[in-house]
Amino acid sequence: MAKRQFQLSEQEIRQLRQAEQQTQNVLDLRRLQAVRLYGSGAAMQEITNITNCTGRSVRRWSQRYKEKGLEGLRSQWTGENALKLSREQRADLKRRMYAYRPDQVLEPDIRISQGQFWTISDLQLAVQKWYRVTYGCRESYRLLMAECGFSYQKVEAIYRSRAKEQAIADFEAELEKK
Repeated sequence: MAKRQFQLSEQEIRQLRQAEQQTQNVLDLRRLQAVRLYGSGAAMQEITNITNCTGRSVRRWSQRYKEKGLEGLRSQWTGENALKLSREQRADLKRRMYAYRPDQVLEPDIRISQGQFWTISDLQLAVQKWYRVTYGCRESYRLLMAECGFSYQKVEAIYRSRAKEQAIADFEAELEKK
């Protein structure tokens, strides 16, 4: 295996850590962390696990950092999706997400989750229903959730072989009678 050519000095590592603490952009944070870890000699498998990106991306970002410094790691994303909802609509969305649960605004046959907590899929359906807006990627909905103060939650697993809750309640009620 070839020895890694990309190495960072202590000063560069401190500079990257400081930039990580100051950034508000999750895409920039991922790049900063990946380059810092790669330049510090961390194993590629560890870096890809931590940052959830490919080794190819890590090497490409490191090359950009070498050529352009911190500016080379800034996100090139222009935010076309961000313009789909106005500031007022985003504020309204936040208010609605805190005021209602998904089961209160979405029909059970179109909801993917149980409806107790907001999921990416439920948010996507609600934004479409309330504002007639569809974003191009799921990451946009994750960013909307974060902006509204919600953390990302995976959908709860539903076991089809398990009896329905009403059937269980009826069974327990029958047991209590006996």
